[in-house]
Amino acid sequence: MQTPDQLATSYAQPTRRRAYITGMRQLAAARRPGEPVRVYLSAPPAIQARPGWPRRVDRIGAELPDEVDLVHFQDVFDPAADYFEQWAAIADTFGGLIVIGVHRDRRRGPREQTLGPIARQELIHLVAAGKPVLLHSTKAGLVPVVDCKPRRVGDEPRQRLRLTVPPAWQPHEPTLQAALAALTPKHAETSGAPTQRTADPEDGPRRASGHLAHPFTTCH
Repeated sequence: MQTPDQLATSYAQPTRRRAYITGMRQLAAARRPGEPVRVYLSAPPAIQARPGWPRRVDRIGAELPDEVDLVHFQDVFDPAADYFEQWAAIADTFGGLIVIGVHRDRRRGPREQTLGPIARQELIHLVAAGKPVLLHSTKAGLVPVVDCKPRRVGDEPRQRLRLTVPPAWQPHEPTLQAALAALTPKHAETSGAPTQRTADPEDGPRRASGHLAHPFTTCH
């Protein structure tokens, strides 16, 4: 017999989902024609060091609207300078954030990912700014953080965030569609549903694959 949790497409209350969709629609309506959209991809070094990382980056790019600029640490930060000062100056230029965590306990299943202290602070900053924040899962693809079950782990200043993807998550969920619409450049898509690319194993990389590992690891 299936339980309500097994049927869940979101852990958020309906009122919160509706508010999120409204906020994303307002972002989309306010976007100026020709305004570039940059999305920051945050992932720990352990993930970026895997052989399949470039292909995963290409898959993420394929799930985003056309002409979104997917950027990484090396694209926007100087590794020799203070990260926190740079983040404070540049974070508000990001149209959204994609986070990837690690699986600390395989027994918990692939739906759970843990973000380290830095990724957690990046998430908090963009959520507070009302920007789309998405978790990327190899199984589920892009999932709005609003739909995930959050759990804080550990104590400050090294507190982490565990996110659980809903078991019945589907990519056609209205929260994801609203987030993608909010990330769609106005000149690329002015009406209707956001244009998405279909991932193709034969496609070349969307960006050069010299991805520098993020200098902050997920803490133990």
